[in-house]
Amino acid sequence: MKITYLAYTQQPDKSTRLSVVSYDEWKQIVQENHMLPTEKRRYFITDCFQDTGTLDCMVIETSYEEYRKWNRERMASKRNRNLGQKICILSLNTYRKDSQDCVALEDVLQADDHTERKMIDKVQLEALQKELEDWRPWGVFLLELYLAGEHRNCVPMLVRKYKVSPQTARKYKRQFEKFLKKFFGGVSF
Repeated sequence: MKITYLAYTQQPDKSTRLSVVSYDEWKQIVQENHMLPTEKRRYFITDCFQDTGTLDCMVIETSYEEYRKWNRERMASKRNRNLGQKICILSLNTYRKDSQDCVALEDVLQADDHTERKMIDKVQLEALQKELEDWRPWGVFLLELYLAGEHRNCVPMLVRKYKVSPQTARKYKRQFEKFLKKFFGGVSF
């Protein structure tokens, strides 16, 4: 493995240019960095590549912004490698040995579980509850009754809970059903 150190050095014409430095010069820069404030430090990135069967590494001085970008990418890559060691990825076409049959994972996962549909229903129900809370104080109560299968008995329950007349409770029920039709886009109940 060959390591090359590149650092900004001052040239005879007073300009600074990226030049090859020795390991000792680079080590001295790094040691001096520890005593400097963050904004005056010098930052280095490492770039390694395979060249004609040998690994070549370059330690290159760069700006703080470039160093931060490089370090973010390096840390994300490291996290992904570490997490990748903890998981096992299986293709849905993989067959699992059942008692007598070989069954594809895809068939097992799709046969019993409708997770996607359940999640969509849950999100839709939460959105409906939020809309009903904003709409009327008795909207969520009527939804709970409907979900419990008590839509035929909801008028007397509304009368007792909200202390309204049966006629007003029936009006609430009609308004609720109209709201549901509008929310679900014309589905009949």
